[in-house]
Amino acid sequence: MKSKIFKTVFPAFALMLAIMASLALTSANNDVAEKEEDATKITIALYKNGIGQPCVEVQDVCCQEEVAEELCTINVNGIDRQLFKARTHTSCNILLYKWQGY
Repeated sequence: MKSKIFKTVFPAFALMLAIMASLALTSANNDVAEKEEDATKITIALYKNGIGQPCVEVQDVCCQEEVAEELCTINVNGIDRQLFKARTHTSCNILLYKWQGY
């Protein structure tokens, strides 16, 4: 009697456990991939406003630090300005590229 119950219940329990584990790991991997993608996307950048002038901050841009084919630019009063990233507003010197959106 015990062996009949064990033969039917144990495989069903093992199958349910395997399905739950695969679902749990799948959602965790998707969250990690989304966080990695967001980490490379830069939405706030700076452009140089002239020699000796502080850098000007712009928002809602899609740039990245990783080298790509096109530079990240923004049009300010009819002039294309190259975008940078910086630790301070006085020296914006980290070149940004258009976001590739992996």
